[in-house]
Amino acid sequence: MAHLSPSRHRQLDFFVADILDAAPKDDMASMEHPLFALKAGDKRVRVYERNGSTVTVKPGHDGCATIHDKDILIYCISQLIGKMNQGERPSRTLHLTARDLLVWTNRQTDGDGYDRLRSAFERLSGTRITTNIKADGEEITEGFGLINEWRIVRQTRSGQMSEIKVTLSDWLFKMVEGRSVLTLHRD
Repeated sequence: MAHLSPSRHRQLDFFVADILDAAPKDDMASMEHPLFALKAGDKRVRVYERNGSTVTVKPGHDGCATIHDKDILIYCISQLIGKMNQGERPSRTLHLTARDLLVWTNRQTDGDGYDRLRSAFERLSGTRITTNIKADGEEITEGFGLINEWRIVRQTRSGQMSEIKVTLSDWLFKMVEGRSVLTLHRD
């Protein structure tokens, strides 16, 4: 029987509003098509076809983004939906705190956890998706990364990450704006 990772951070109070306590949200397209690898280093190109549409997943130099990298996107999507629910207009670019992201995704908050976070961003931006969309008598083929870009700002004296900036792909952001997302159960 497979075991879940141990809970590294204390449970938050269910009745206290906290940005880390947002309901996890995920986009429906990546739930329908297996865009993520099950293990690190997977460099296979995968092609999926359905109803005349094709999705091709090409890994980057470090391999395809993994299912463990996906929780970073789930965190970003959850933050955007949370803002939309509060009446704010979201932006494709999110400004995050590394520790909040690591805690929310149940990752280690030591130096290794921060190094793994950087590797995850490399895989998320390096994995390329090519798809065709048919609508209104046209077929549009486009390619994009799961995230367009990322930036980590680190304090030179302490070495601490002070800010993370992530720009989601237009494809993923449009899904969030259109609320093509589902709420995930915390377990």
